[in-house]
Amino acid sequence: MFTNSDLRIIFDKTNGHCHFCGDSLIFQKYGLKNIYDINGAWEADHVIQKKKGGLKDIENCLPTCVQCNRLRWHRKGDNLRDLIFLGLIANDEIRKQSDTGKHFLKLKLKRMELNKTRRRNTDL
Repeated sequence: MFTNSDLRIIFDKTNGHCHFCGDSLIFQKYGLKNIYDINGAWEADHVIQKKKGGLKDIENCLPTCVQCNRLRWHRKGDNLRDLIFLGLIANDEIRKQSDTGKHFLKLKLKRMELNKTRRRNTDL
């Protein structure tokens, strides 16, 4: 469990921004306390994941918004880069409203519905 001063050190490493997406975080919104108010909510992301030998200490943690941290989950570098790259392609196709983009959007909505059935209401 991190102390308030530990959390402040982690938070300040990126000047209060998610180290993945860059969105602004709110220091007082550490942890997911309200699933209906996630803007600015953040968690300490383990750079080297605990399952891969990373320690739960301030040197191994960076601030991340709840959404990015939950999407990253167990993924590591190469896999995460591939997902981001493919996501950029999908996003471009959705924005162009191409047939492929429309299909991606349908798959996204289907996945979101599936996630609702698999997760408790505290997860995103």
